[in-house]
Amino acid sequence: MSNTSIGAAVVGTGFGLFTHVRALRDAGFEVRAIVGRDLEKTRARGAPLGIPVASSDLAGLLADDPAIRLVTVATPPHAHYTPVMQAIAAGRAVMCEKPFARDLPQAREMLRAAQGAGVVHALGAEFRFDSAQALLTRVVQSGAIGDPVMFHRIYQQPGGSADEPLADWWLDAAQGGGFLGAFGTHMIDQARLTVGEFAAVSAVLRKLSPGRPTQTSDDYYTLQFRTAAGCTGLLEAALCFPGPFVMSTKVAGTTGAAWIQSGAAFGEPEQVWVQDANGARMVDMPPELVNPAPEPFPISEMVQTEMDRWHSQGFDVAPYAKLFAQIGAKIRGEAPPLPDRAGDFHDAAANQAILDAARLSNAQRRWVDVEAV
Repeated sequence: MSNTSIGAAVVGTGFGLFTHVRALRDAGFEVRAIVGRDLEKTRARGAPLGIPVASSDLAGLLADDPAIRLVTVATPPHAHYTPVMQAIAAGRAVMCEKPFARDLPQAREMLRAAQGAGVVHALGAEFRFDSAQALLTRVVQSGAIGDPVMFHRIYQQPGGSADEPLADWWLDAAQGGGFLGAFGTHMIDQARLTVGEFAAVSAVLRKLSPGRPTQTSDDYYTLQFRTAAGCTGLLEAALCFPGPFVMSTKVAGTTGAAWIQSGAAFGEPEQVWVQDANGARMVDMPPELVNPAPEPFPISEMVQTEMDRWHSQGFDVAPYAKLFAQIGAKIRGEAPPLPDRAGDFHDAAANQAILDAARLSNAQRRWVDVEAV
């Protein structure tokens, strides 16, 4: 890989600072600017990280600095469209967070714009490069358990204090908030990547926590699905479900099964296992999929919300560094460091189609076909 650094600009002063900046630098990028709505706040938050430029005008920044070749967008989902389209209009590569768009028509518009401009485009689906999730996907795609027939993932966390603030968009359904959008997009992307495209879904969205009475978005969901190839699946997650932490991912196939053996708490070491006619065995983790231990964000006074606390723990920095390394290779026109495919705007739109179908299913209490992108 070339030693020449690629210049990057990060849009967003929350998750963008906690994760994107650190991961970009780990992947060899030069973070040249941070962009936010409030210029003074953006300067104040960017300065401790040594980011040389703070701006509230992405289009102007890109016009002034041709060395910026990648824009990463880490704003709330309702505010993705404008910076994504500005980056595309300026001919820059762009990586956008998830949930990707307001709805499928907007997702299609961003996808078509990126394709039309011929720019590199990527989705912030960093957990494609989580060690255990990446290995499980490799195992299933290799045919080791035959054709997948059932995918099951459950995630229940007891939740933090209701006095700890959540970001406004997480609480507001009108801003694309809710646990289905914020966390379910990870689950959906992993399931799609591992067992194939969804054909139909049936979803239930609920709010379980009584501690945030003004919240209009969901903090719990179940999502059943059928793939085009006939695999069925169930995804369930809760932001605040009292009791022990629960996390499990399993895939059953025609000749065996594979699963992630998780620890008792999020972030504990995980293993991938396979069971077939020869019995059950652990699958060795390939060295290229091993991620270093997370390092907490070093500036504690910048941690202000519950999401800040999650992201400041550093669990997603190493997977993001691998994602950015894949993007960097694509920008340079080089072979990617890993064979595992990074998500792009087509994946983003496909995931958005599933989110839209799930929300319609919940509203109408029926199975809904997933629209093609």
